[in-house]
Formats: sequence, C-alpha cells, structure tokens
Amino acid sequence: MNDMSKFTSLIYFLLGTVLLAGCASNNDVPLEKEELNQQSITKKVRETAPDYDADGGFLWKVTNGETTIYVQGTSHLGHEDFYPLAAEIEEAYESSDVVLPEVNMLEVKVEEEEMNKLAMFKDATTLKGVLSEKSYAGLSDIFEENDMAIEDYNSFQPWFVESLLSQISVKKSDLAPEQGVDLYFLKRSLVDKKDIVELESVEIQNKVLSNFSMETQVRMLESSINGHDEAAASLNRLGYNWIQGKEDAFTDQVSESFREIGEEYKREMNDTRNINMANKLDEILKKDDGQTYFAMIGSAHVLINPSVPGELEDKGYNIERIY
Repeated sequence: MNDMSKFTSLIYFLLGTVLLAGCASNNDVPLEKEELNQQSITKKVRETAPDYDADGGFLWKVTNGETTIYVQGTSHLGHEDFYPLAAEIEEAYESSDVVLPEVNMLEVKVEEEEMNKLAMFKDATTLKGVLSEKSYAGLSDIFEENDMAIEDYNSFQPWFVESLLSQISVKKSDLAPEQGVDLYFLKRSLVDKKDIVELESVEIQNKVLSNFSMETQVRMLESSINGHDEAAASLNRLGYNWIQGKEDAFTDQVSESFREIGEEYKREMNDTRNINMANKLDEILKKDDGQTYFAMIGSAHVLINPSVPGELEDKGYNIERIY
C-alpha cells in the first residue's frame, strides 16, 4: 500500500523526535519582555513562524587515549534556516574520520511484506476493537479531513496508525525530515568520503515501535488523536527549542510525552536504547584506534536520563560539554 512506502522514511525521525500530539499545548514561542507589553506587537509575533535562524545545540566530547568521540544531540526534523550550525558543531564534524548515525537512512531498504508482518494484527483483532468509541470517531474524522478512509486501516496496529497521524502533522509543520540534522551530515559524509557506521539498525527501530504492549500502543494513538490539532505547532516548538539551544524547554516537552504514555514507552524509546548506544561507543573507545568519531543521535538520548553522555561518564570516561 502507498502508506507503507511513506512509512519507511518516517520511522527514523519518529523514534528520535519522541514528540506525540499528547504533549502539544497552546503555548507559543517565548516573546521578548518588551513585546509582551505591547498587545498589538504580541499578536503579530504570535502569528508568525518561530525563529529557526540560530546555531542549534547539545554537543559533548568523549576521549580515551588517542580516540575522540563527539556526541551530537540532533533534531531528526529540520528547517533550511538551521544551517550552518554552530561553529563548534561544524568543526566537530569536519575533524571526524567516522560518522556514527543511529541509522544510515541513505541506505535503508524496507520490504513491504516484512513491514506488513510488523504493522498488521496477527489475529481477528481490529483497530475499532481496541480503541474507545470516542477515539475511533476522532480518528475517523482526522482521516476524513485528509482524504483517508479509516476502514482501510482497521487491520493495522495502533503504533502504525499513530505513525500515519505523525506524518500528517509533519506535513502541516514548518519542519521536514529532509532538512533533519542527521541527514544534513549524512549527505555531507558521502561527499567527504567519511566512513559511516550505524549505532542501531532500521530493524531494531522497527521492533521498538512494533513490540509495545497493546495498552501502550493504544495510549500512543489516543494521545496523538487527542492532540492532533496542536501537533504541528508542537513540532514547530520542538524545532525552535532545539535550534535555540533551549535545553530545559526541549527536555520538558519530550518528558511530557513520556509521562503521558507511560513507563514502557520511556523505557523502550529512550532508556534501553541509550544504554545500548553507550555500550557501542564504549567498545569504540576501548579499542582506542586513534580516530575521531562524530555520533549523531536524537537529542532526547543526550538529555533524558539515563542519557548516553551520562552512561559514558559513569563508565569513567572524560566527558566535556562543548556546546
């Protein structure tokens, strides 16, 4: 089906962004104090897009002997005004011999048949059967607004249907996966002929989403349904908080989705993956091959504990916050 191929390019930034409609709110991008004192100016500013022309952030340096790993917290969705990034980030990339993305999306190939096995119910269960009547009606309305028929998706599990809602929200936002920070550096890596080594794989990331309990899947989807009207604005705000380096605001926004959906969601989307990625970086550092590495992982993985930098620090490595 058409939406399956669309999903191939969607799954990567869904895992890294970790922002569902459930954490959307009506908060606007913060305004300057003088603007808050001028009602007409305030209204005008709130009607314009966020300022994405900034430096971006969240960079660490980890060393062991002659080996260095830069750990860059990225935004998987981006905007053309993001670039170039801060000089410290650009220089960290330039100095690297090897680039370490979560997944090399330039080489991802997903078979539709395999994705169907993960995305569809394996028995007579239906989407209508697991959702509340209210949520099913709300989902039907959203699909109808976007020229989709809910009946076409009744055999698909909630996690996959939630990904379709996220795709709709991304299209309505200012941001795009094609402008994401990871792809920005991956494309440059090809030109610069840098080695690219994945920290995860698309198969691992597929399993993260498809292996959630049905209870967690339903909470994911219902949260997305309930917050759908604000989801695009919420994505814009997340991008703004990233490019402006607003660490606390970014962390609060992502943590809200973790709290709303539950412990299983946070554990599998963040905690377990962070520990596994930190262990892979630990293996590289222990080899001490004298190379410089540039690891690119979603910012939740560097800011939300157990974070990748925190795990490496606990292993005894010298950690320096660069940006």
